[in-house]
Amino acid sequence: MIRQIFRERILLGLTVLVPLGLAQGANAAQLRAMTLAAAGSDAAQVSLDVKGSTAQKLFTLENPARVVIDLPNTHLAADFQTPAALGVVAAVRVGAQPHGTLRVVLQLRSALSAKSAWGTGEGARHLLVTLGEPVAAVADAPPKAVSAAHAPADGDRDVIIAVDAGHGGVDPGAIGHGGTREKDVTLAIARELARAINARPGMHAVLTRDRDEFLELRDRIGRAHRAHADMFISVHADSIRDRSVSGASVYVLSVHGASSEAARWLAEHENAADLVGGVRPEDKGALEPVLIDATQSEIIGVSATAAERVVAALEGVGEVRKAQVQHAGFVVLKSRDIPSMLVETAYISNPEEERRLRTSVHQAQLADAIAGGLRSYFMHNPPDGTRFKQERRLASAADTQAAVTP
Repeated sequence: MIRQIFRERILLGLTVLVPLGLAQGANAAQLRAMTLAAAGSDAAQVSLDVKGSTAQKLFTLENPARVVIDLPNTHLAADFQTPAALGVVAAVRVGAQPHGTLRVVLQLRSALSAKSAWGTGEGARHLLVTLGEPVAAVADAPPKAVSAAHAPADGDRDVIIAVDAGHGGVDPGAIGHGGTREKDVTLAIARELARAINARPGMHAVLTRDRDEFLELRDRIGRAHRAHADMFISVHADSIRDRSVSGASVYVLSVHGASSEAARWLAEHENAADLVGGVRPEDKGALEPVLIDATQSEIIGVSATAAERVVAALEGVGEVRKAQVQHAGFVVLKSRDIPSMLVETAYISNPEEERRLRTSVHQAQLADAIAGGLRSYFMHNPPDGTRFKQERRLASAADTQAAVTP
């Protein structure tokens, strides 16, 4: 029950009850007011009046349809009032996220496109969020295509996702207080994830390992390449000294260093996995430093976009420790032509999470959420030559035909 309440406050929120002390550092911004205006039967505009300097991150979620705006290092003004539901907006909620981020959630009556822009005036900045036509009506907008180098230009093939169960064989990974081994948990979740992926039309999963075996980090990447994977996802359940720490998080390869000290430590810990299996530090291979070139930087950007969808999906399963995608120098993610992410499903060092990780029900819930996030990403960013791309073209053609038919 406590976790459920915490989760609802993070994403869906309660009516705005945010402690005013949150994010009130010297440089914190302040959300002073928010107005909502209908623009016809299928559009709306939302204006956020912000005092001070902050960035903004806007993304959408499904089931139910929502638009989410994150404002880092921002708190609410004492007299802030949440606008009532209006038109296409069924509800407005505001809640505090970790590290001083303020989250605004617009729950919609149907899925709509969303875009945002900053304006200034009267000593404040105004973030104008425009909710436009239904998503189906703008399906012909050019998507951000993501294709592995080996992908054919046209066709109706399935998207191939390499699912990597962390650790294995002589490398047990982290071990929980109750004796649960990470390598066993990751294999169980990876198998469930493959099942969930294969159950969704247009996607096909390939396991880097389907038994208790040791794989070098480079071999994991190599197996993904040989499978012609469009996406690589590595599943983990690490430990940390503080047993109270809990929650899932998703990582992509770092360009400019780790996003936190914990992320740096985690990457170093995972990168040393080859040593357990007898790979010598002087051997060339997976233990080489993570060097980033321009091509890989582009792939990292694609990986982060996909990872955002997975983070959002995991929020529906349990506590998410980091609401934003994290970055660190994981060697297993350093493919130069396959978008990749690493999912920390939970911390096995936390007694409650260890217990949940051992259950087939929770393993399936995690797998279904990750698969749903991946499918959402590929639907919006279909690689060339795939069924997703073909369905996008057909939808676009149908919309065009409907528009010209009297």
